Amino acid sequence: MQPATRDIKLARILIHHSLKLKAKECILITISDFNALPLVKAVFIEALKTGAYPVVDTQINPFMNRGGATGLRYQFYKLANDWQLNYIPSEILEAQMKWANAYVRIVTIDNTQELNQIAQEKITTTNKLVRPFLDKMIDKDRWVLTYYPTPSMAQNASVSLDWLLDFYYKSCIVDYDKMKKQLTKIEKVLDDGSIVRIVGKDTDLTFSIKGRLAKASYGERNIPDGEVFLAPVFETIEGKVYFDLPTNYNGADVSDIHLEFEKGKVVKATSKVGNKAMQKILDTDPGARTFGELGIGVNYQIKNAMRNTLFDEKIGGTIHLALGSSYKEKRGGAPVGFNKSAIHWDIVKDMRKKGSILYVDDKVLMKEGKFSIGNRVG
Repeated sequence: MQPATRDIKLARILIHHSLKLKAKECILITISDFNALPLVKAVFIEALKTGAYPVVDTQINPFMNRGGATGLRYQFYKLANDWQLNYIPSEILEAQMKWANAYVRIVTIDNTQELNQIAQEKITTTNKLVRPFLDKMIDKDRWVLTYYPTPSMAQNASVSLDWLLDFYYKSCIVDYDKMKKQLTKIEKVLDDGSIVRIVGKDTDLTFSIKGRLAKASYGERNIPDGEVFLAPVFETIEGKVYFDLPTNYNGADVSDIHLEFEKGKVVKATSKVGNKAMQKILDTDPGARTFGELGIGVNYQIKNAMRNTLFDEKIGGTIHLALGSSYKEKRGGAPVGFNKSAIHWDIVKDMRKKGSILYVDDKVLMKEGKFSIGNRVG
């Protein structure tokens, strides 16, 4: 199957805008399976035209959090003994991280429910082991991730696959330079701020962002994109927050999440759906009980929840808070005082609802999904 025009356009964005790939650099293209073959081919060809050396790795290994051909991860966790659960082919992963200058991750998920019958403790075991290798890739800051549409993804979003494919390319192939100009205004407000307060239904949450720098995200790490994010000073998180949009993590569907914080830690957590799985995820390690990231969705081309976090966290007028690890970069992360965890679980809150306000110090940054930069409170 040959790449279509839209595959070629998207590949050029990934190679030149996201990664700024150069001649004689090495690029690792990791895929879950071959469902995204037209786009994979287009990325491979564009890398060759750039003068780089591309390698495609079908990452169907069961220990990888995002990916795995249907059935393989389930069979692994069902049949693996203690030695197999606690073994990671570190030599292979280390070599990949050392070899590549840049990374493209094209994820296709055939079945989001594949691991529903697997104990979360087993998944957590392998997540902890593989996290250091993923961190090495993340810390290089030359990676980009996209989720290519599948029938399962369309079914989860309650849409047809044809509609989803059209939507995917429309939301991915945009003017990211124009997006950058818009997002840097929000970035500056957060850079200059000290205290964030989030108010809404069953929500009144505050935390410090003093000394943190925000990052405008315009197609460098995620495609599609459109968010501004930073790392809270996690020890300062106080209050409660309610998440109304559903989420899926490690195969577990979780929705209607209520979290309460004291001194930066979750002290009470309930959810209407998936509560048992959520409690086990929170027990992954100490860092799983605090937020490592605040993100603000600003892509108004994405309007409805797709039940896929990569898309949902970009919805214009939403925020997301990530339980677990923070990034270490100066912009968007915490070079000092970062939160460390084996998980990074983005959970989205719809701030377009009546009474929802995001404050930075004494100013309204966003009210009911619309930005109001510079308007003072009271």
